[in-house]
Amino acid sequence: MAKTNIILIPDLISTGPFKPECNPAYETVSDATEAWIDSYGIPYKETTYTCNLATALCFPHCSQSRLREICELWVLLILGDDIQDSVPISEDADRSKQQLYKNMMESLQPRILINITPGCRERFLTSFRAASKASLLQSANEKNRRTVLDLETYIKIRRNTSFGLLVSNCIEYSLELDSLDECWTNDTFKCLVDYTNDAFSWANDIYSFNIEQSKGDYNLISVLMHADPSLNIQQAIDRAGQMVIDRYADFERVRSELISWGTKIDAQVEKYVNGLGIAIIAFAVWSFETPRYFGTEREEVKRTRRVTLLPPGASVQENLTEGISKQEVERN
Repeated sequence: MAKTNIILIPDLISTGPFKPECNPAYETVSDATEAWIDSYGIPYKETTYTCNLATALCFPHCSQSRLREICELWVLLILGDDIQDSVPISEDADRSKQQLYKNMMESLQPRILINITPGCRERFLTSFRAASKASLLQSANEKNRRTVLDLETYIKIRRNTSFGLLVSNCIEYSLELDSLDECWTNDTFKCLVDYTNDAFSWANDIYSFNIEQSKGDYNLISVLMHADPSLNIQQAIDRAGQMVIDRYADFERVRSELISWGTKIDAQVEKYVNGLGIAIIAFAVWSFETPRYFGTEREEVKRTRRVTLLPPGASVQENLTEGISKQEVERN
């Protein structure tokens, strides 16, 4: 390419077989979720707004009440660290922060867990614990710059750190499905869930690479370069993009290989699998609706797919702040 500090990201939206949708209750639920967060004294209006948009894109067919519960859950999960950091400092600051977050989660979880089947409840709690544990492990590895995981290990851990299994559980909850317990014992069904997780996790790694490399953190791109030192950044980006596109094909192939569980269960499986496909494209679409990855240049990046690499250690705070202010104006 003409400039070595310019990379070209792959087109992961039009190349996929999935159609993006948005829940019609999005704006109403977003306002309600924002009010809930504000009631705890946490001013996260714009961040909450973009987080709610991601949720509305992922779960376009659920009821307004369930969308709100899922929005509140994901605001807490994604913004957990920032939420705790926002609490006024006191003598017992750390304990107060932890207690606030615990209180918020405890007010939310019963509303979700009471409305799901025992099997889904167990899957929900298991995936939540696994994601939390994997996130801590990845955080420790990233702080220890000497440790870069091999590709196979990274893929396994990434399936948890992306909260992908929790997304799949939320799809089940959002669509009020109550007959999938038997399906979760089927290897083909579980493989489809893994491929869904891989597709949106790896896409996220591509979109977030610029910010992460500027901080000295690593993701799939770095892992690929570590595994094959002959790759430059652009080649690693291209390889990661092809991995995502290959997962799209894997998803369609494995979907066609699902067995039949009978009329009732098959109808629910079809809704669920459609939900998985929507989640894949939702994260890709959302990545260009938020300033999180590309700041004020997101529309231009979406059009040209060209990204200017930040120098290592550079801060994107100014760009993000500008993007958030602009989006607030557009929203009003």
